[in-house]
Amino acid sequence: MKKTMAKNWKAVLVTSVLIAFSAPVAADMVSTDQVAGQSDRDRVRAFLERNDAEKQMKALGVAPEIAKQRVDAMTDEEVRVVAAKIDSLPAGAALSQTDWIIILLLFVLLLIVI
Repeated sequence: MKKTMAKNWKAVLVTSVLIAFSAPVAADMVSTDQVAGQSDRDRVRAFLERNDAEKQMKALGVAPEIAKQRVDAMTDEEVRVVAAKIDSLPAGAALSQTDWIIILLLFVLLLIVI
């Protein structure tokens, strides 16, 4: 009888400890837009952490920490627009084909006027 009560006591003790330390768990569906928005936000943050971007921000009088706080305050749509612009910008500030055509037309116009 004592052995049975000792085993029951241990079971009650272990069960009560497990119940005390268990936390309620909830699972929600995560939409694709939320995941994509977070990856875009991470891409913009990574861009701001680059050395050349930080130097340019300091040259313009913007503290990099404030810029990062502003990215955190942006809506998902605003972050998506900025991330798309980062992807579409030419690397190394190269001129696009449209820029070259405009420069050429201005040059031809200048030759005609002179």
